[in-house]
Amino acid sequence: MSKFWVASHISGIFTIHNDAEDTIYMGSKGAGFSINRGTTTWIEESDDSKNRIFFNGKEVQKSVAKISDYIMSYCQIAADKKVDRTHGVSLFHEFEVPLACGFGASASGALGSCLAFNEFYDLQFPENFLQCLAHSAEIKYSGGLGDISGLLQGGWEYRLQPGAPGVGEVRSILENSYRVATITFGEISTKSIITSASWKEQINKVGELFLADLINEPTIRNFGTVSKQFSITSLLATPQVNDIMQDLESSEILVGQIMLGNGVFLIYKNRSVLSSLDDYIEEEICYKTVKKYD
Repeated sequence: MSKFWVASHISGIFTIHNDAEDTIYMGSKGAGFSINRGTTTWIEESDDSKNRIFFNGKEVQKSVAKISDYIMSYCQIAADKKVDRTHGVSLFHEFEVPLACGFGASASGALGSCLAFNEFYDLQFPENFLQCLAHSAEIKYSGGLGDISGLLQGGWEYRLQPGAPGVGEVRSILENSYRVATITFGEISTKSIITSASWKEQINKVGELFLADLINEPTIRNFGTVSKQFSITSLLATPQVNDIMQDLESSEILVGQIMLGNGVFLIYKNRSVLSSLDDYIEEEICYKTVKKYD
């Protein structure tokens, strides 16, 4: 069994860059962090000739899992004679985070799929090629923009140039004195935002401004501050996000919107500031973001 775990990634601020001719040069600038809840992906041989994809134990249609299906087809074509046509494969994703809520689940699933198929078919693709394949699949099917590069950096990071790993530029925010929690209210369609010309213009206008502020002072506290300003000024903040930002406004806690999702992340040092809240999950910042199961 070829099995990998990949961390989830949350962005607090981003800009959209999808005009290049090649997907490896597309992506986002922005900032975010990786967490220890992620996606486990593995492959098993099917009992018949059909290929199947499963999300949390439930088979899903290819139209729901376009990124995974694309990677599966790409790797099977590359494997050619190594593929046993009398038996299909089953690709499994076990997600530890909610889907379509801004946790980068499609990115962790995409990278896990590339790694698992590379091993399953003994393709011997270089690591960076697999990373670029996952990034390109994300771009092609509008699953995300910069989560692959962000999660591979690990920890707290900010992205100075868009593009796939090895093409874009990512830097770490070298602090670890803050805790993080998340609260999720529901879904937002990533595709409906990142493929909209009007949203792109609005997001990039304010995103570039606040990202420049973060680059000038790359600290976790400033990341939390500009993330809140970005979500409000870009008009991406939902009513629930706006309400909790107002309710928790203080010097002891920073609140940013999970991009792109209807939820927030909370940055703090003392857990007691969460005493009035329900339904939050304390996250652990992840630095080793890809693991292989023996």
